[in-house]
Amino acid sequence: AEATKERYPMLCWCAEADSRSGLCRLKRGGHAGHLPLSSRLLWAGPLFGWFALKFMKLGYMKKFYTDDYPQASLGIIAFSSVLSVLVDAFTDPKMAAWTDNLRSKWGRRRPFIFASTFFVPIVFVLSWAPAAVPPGLGASIWYGIFHVLYKLADTMLLIPHDAWGAQLTPNYQETTQVWTTKEIYANVAALFGLAIIPFMFVTAECSSTPDTGCAQYPLIAAAFGAMFAGSALLLFFRGREPRMEALAPQAAKFTAEDTVPILISTFLNKPFRILLVTDIVKAVGQDIPFNVLPYMTAWVLGEKCMSASSTFQALILVNITVGLLHVPVWSLLVAKTSKYFANLMFNILLGLSCLSFATFGFDSGDCIRTYQTFFLLIIFGAIYGGTFLINTLLSDIVDYDELLTGGLRREASYYMALNFVPKFMLIPGECLPFLGMAYLKYARPVKERFAPACGGDGMGDAFCHTYYQNETLGARWCSDTKSCQDLIDSGVTFICNNALETCGIKQNDGVQTLLIMCYSVVPAIFVLGGVAALCFYPRAARSRSSHDQVMQAIDKLKRGEPVEDPWRPGSMVYPMEPPTEHSGALSYFFPHELKHCVADEVGQRMPNDLADFTSLWHGPCAWLVCGASVIPLGCVAISAGLEGLADDLGASVSPLGLMLVGLGVVIAWFHGMRLWVALHLRGLAVTRKEVITKFNAMAPFTGHVRLPLLPSGTE
Repeated sequence: AEATKERYPMLCWCAEADSRSGLCRLKRGGHAGHLPLSSRLLWAGPLFGWFALKFMKLGYMKKFYTDDYPQASLGIIAFSSVLSVLVDAFTDPKMAAWTDNLRSKWGRRRPFIFASTFFVPIVFVLSWAPAAVPPGLGASIWYGIFHVLYKLADTMLLIPHDAWGAQLTPNYQETTQVWTTKEIYANVAALFGLAIIPFMFVTAECSSTPDTGCAQYPLIAAAFGAMFAGSALLLFFRGREPRMEALAPQAAKFTAEDTVPILISTFLNKPFRILLVTDIVKAVGQDIPFNVLPYMTAWVLGEKCMSASSTFQALILVNITVGLLHVPVWSLLVAKTSKYFANLMFNILLGLSCLSFATFGFDSGDCIRTYQTFFLLIIFGAIYGGTFLINTLLSDIVDYDELLTGGLRREASYYMALNFVPKFMLIPGECLPFLGMAYLKYARPVKERFAPACGGDGMGDAFCHTYYQNETLGARWCSDTKSCQDLIDSGVTFICNNALETCGIKQNDGVQTLLIMCYSVVPAIFVLGGVAALCFYPRAARSRSSHDQVMQAIDKLKRGEPVEDPWRPGSMVYPMEPPTEHSGALSYFFPHELKHCVADEVGQRMPNDLADFTSLWHGPCAWLVCGASVIPLGCVAISAGLEGLADDLGASVSPLGLMLVGLGVVIAWFHGMRLWVALHLRGLAVTRKEVITKFNAMAPFTGHVRLPLLPSGTE
């Protein structure tokens, strides 16, 4: 019990005798080593402000920048999205290693919560204020800068915060409750950030009216930012972390806490590897619907039944409310079955729900398509209430990792690794829809001061089309860069938006088809692909009792006893041994590579003989060449598309070029670091004993038989 108190300081240990006061007032019999509701609410407090700011940005910012007064380039927005993901992905591992290994009097997580208190509100408020720069290119660059800073704010807050959540309690059911609390906060925040507050305070001048400014969004961001700052400060001062012993200064040039070793060691964890592959496949398509929904309501459903802003806010309100109501349903499913089964069902239903959106179409004014959309969003919301389930499964995997490592806790490393590679897979969803819209000649809304009133008597469409066809030369009724005839030539038609009683546009068929595909078919394919990967999750790890077995094995391991891996029967795990002199450098390589360095075909090599690292650099060198060869191709594509990037819509191959550069840089960085360490090891006197010790420490992850230190037949 004393050890549990030290490892989980936010648990409450009150009993029946003192249950009439403090935290135990409402808990019959006292908490007796359980996590109080107040502790969960304290930990989750900053998430309301964060998710309100985040979802308001995701729901409104891109359309605000492209269709309202900033008149930002779709191409530059796509380019910025790629750049921000690359920056975010490379800072995540550093943050994970930093927060996992930080030893300060404030703990490992609290210093970053404190820093986020000020950084997060500043970034969001300024990102909504492009009025400080000229429209067009200036506003596009402004968006890019603060989109990158938003990704950095995400890293600074969520990696330490989620890692803190994973160490709140060792109880199987309570870990589900922790992530359920986060999901509830996120849904309520999304409800306010996407629907309630914008509906109450945001006017038409902030949506599709390029002739007017917008003051509401920055003010709302400031209010949400203040709420975030207050709850983050409360968590900083009231939250408690485990006391960690001070670490000795790292003298080694390479350590096991470096980014590459963390990625390798977490990838070797089979349950995590399956979960990672599932998340990678899903990541390609799962966020696309949120990126294009504002455009779907405006240009696919249209505004004959309801205004686009009203439709969007109502859909979000219905979706989030239904999702919030179904969070307890998913939690109940976990309690009645298992975390694995609940995750499997969530992904299957999510894929099928996405596929149903292929029936989207233009509402002619009878509102049938609009009602159909609401019905589908209700189903989607009920399913999406289970998005927190992946974190419940990851909490068990973090405990399993503690067993495999012999007692080492690496919460942040796993939460970072779960997001590192999938973040690169988010790039297509962040970039390609907007790049495709630019190439398909997306049309911005017409200037409202030239939009005539029209009626819903069935003649309004013909009236509007005739009106804009008769635009006088140089009148600029539609935009400053294109005439109304240019829009007609690109396939745009002018219609009467009955809900607004003014004339507007209907996008060409190419843009509408792209939006429907991005909202339905593409996400469905990748989500269902993730289901196929999840089917390979180890059977021994799927049941509720499997986690209890892991915790029991950890307790035995801490007493110095070797234990059998409950998730890999027949594989033994031994207490963690002190790291050797070159253990950090050896962590840069996979077990099969280390095994090759100590191969003893004749059975006569002794532990103190030197390891042979001759072949260790071959694989990293070949991969480095492959990665480096991709970078020039990407640079050529970026250069070739710069002229198009500066155009009105930004139809350019530059974002695709940046994607290639990013891919090449990632491959070259990962294997370049491994090559550097391999060459470094060749110049050192590293014994076979060190390499074998490192291999044996990794054996529980792979199931390999431990290598003997002495040749067979030697005593």
